[in-house]
Amino acid sequence: MKNILYFILLLGFVGCSDFLEEASQDEVRPTTADDLMQVMVGEGYPMDYFQYVYVDFLTDDVQCNGAGGQETLESSVEDMYPLFSWSDDMYEKLTHDKYNTWQICYNKIMGCNTVIDYMDRVSGEEKTKNNMLGQALVLRAYYYLLLVNYYALPYNYGDPTKNLGVPLKLEMEVVDGFLPRKTVAEVYEQMITDLEKGIKLLEENKMEMSLYKISALAGKAILCRVYLYMEDWDNALKYANMVLGEKPALTSLASAPEDAMQYQGSNTWCVYNESTSNEIIWMYGGNREYSCYPGGNGVATSPYTASDELMDLYEFSTDSDNHWDLRRYMYFKYEAWMDWSIFRPTIFPAYGFKGGKNEKWASHGIRTAELYLNRAEAYVRKFMKTGEDNYRTLALADLNKLRENRYDTRNVAYNKVDYTNAEELLQFYKDERRRELCFEGHRWFDLRRYGMPELTHVYFIKADSKQQLVLGKEDPRYVLPIPQSALDRNPYLEQNKR
Repeated sequence: MKNILYFILLLGFVGCSDFLEEASQDEVRPTTADDLMQVMVGEGYPMDYFQYVYVDFLTDDVQCNGAGGQETLESSVEDMYPLFSWSDDMYEKLTHDKYNTWQICYNKIMGCNTVIDYMDRVSGEEKTKNNMLGQALVLRAYYYLLLVNYYALPYNYGDPTKNLGVPLKLEMEVVDGFLPRKTVAEVYEQMITDLEKGIKLLEENKMEMSLYKISALAGKAILCRVYLYMEDWDNALKYANMVLGEKPALTSLASAPEDAMQYQGSNTWCVYNESTSNEIIWMYGGNREYSCYPGGNGVATSPYTASDELMDLYEFSTDSDNHWDLRRYMYFKYEAWMDWSIFRPTIFPAYGFKGGKNEKWASHGIRTAELYLNRAEAYVRKFMKTGEDNYRTLALADLNKLRENRYDTRNVAYNKVDYTNAEELLQFYKDERRRELCFEGHRWFDLRRYGMPELTHVYFIKADSKQQLVLGKEDPRYVLPIPQSALDRNPYLEQNKR
């Protein structure tokens, strides 16, 4: 165990390939499948430190509230300006490694490649090894899905066979020369190849595992998301149906404890907690990933919160019929902002809800709710294309099923929505997706594939110095800049146009 821990630490310091090519301490190399699993858990799986939730600051789901006249908070407001303003030098200004998703994802890919390439060199039961290989392939595809959607144009914009994607590093060993960027289409093709192979291995070598580990079901859910981004509606439907056919569960928020439904919330309920939600397909991360900026005791004075625009999307009623959207309360942690008479929903729920509170709760993952939404979108798009009313009916069935599990139905039945106009149905779907999946890593990617609409942020430290920031429609800044540190290391990399 001690030797494998040393191996993992060396991977983190010098990189998998450098270490394995140059190190001479044979005793620190994994020799069994169990050893290799330790490497994958530490280097391949996303852990607490896998922090890319900062991207929500780029979206319309976050608003700036200024420093409220408190000098101690002024630096906290300023710190996030590079993200909030879509600055070209965001990675130079935000120097902490947690903001460098390029480095984070490629380090994880490096870990997956180590597991994949080392599999034939370790002893162990073939079933265990093949299952682990399937996990590594699915994880590698997941990280490339993130990378290509941070640092390249969306698949449905322009020609994906010509638009630059990201480099594909598929081997552990050091290779001669530097890796150039592949096209967006090539990256997606590799993701599909990895996912299909990984899913097959996981299905043929099933093992009992926790929800923190990748399963065939999780692989199918990720593949569904890939096809959704590609606008391959038939395959998106195919994989959504596969997942929901095996796991159709949705959690009724109305069945949660009474205190979880209150405006100030509670610590007893969480989306990614096995004891409170039966929707989880895969989960990862922990409470350190989901702390309200600026963190610590600052949760009561956050200068950035969930936006009013987002919160206004949730139906709210104060009359006696209790007919309202419980997500408004249960998906957010409300904290006093500046004084106890003003409550705002924190952007990253710190004590449960969507985020995790302890080692048993997670902060990210995949839920069946996403698959219902993916399937509904595919139906809506096919309705728009063909005009066949059956697709409209199927889309509404999925949307209403999801919403019925989100509304307070203790005293009154849920009122189903109905749309006959295709454009209105699509907009309703987009709003519903935003309501359900906010702060789970979807909004920025969704805005990109929706056509990269114009966004406006209002930034200020003091109330009398408000600054309007605009991200134009189809603005090049919808593609994040490749960090300068990566460009310095690899002269073959071409920076994104700004």
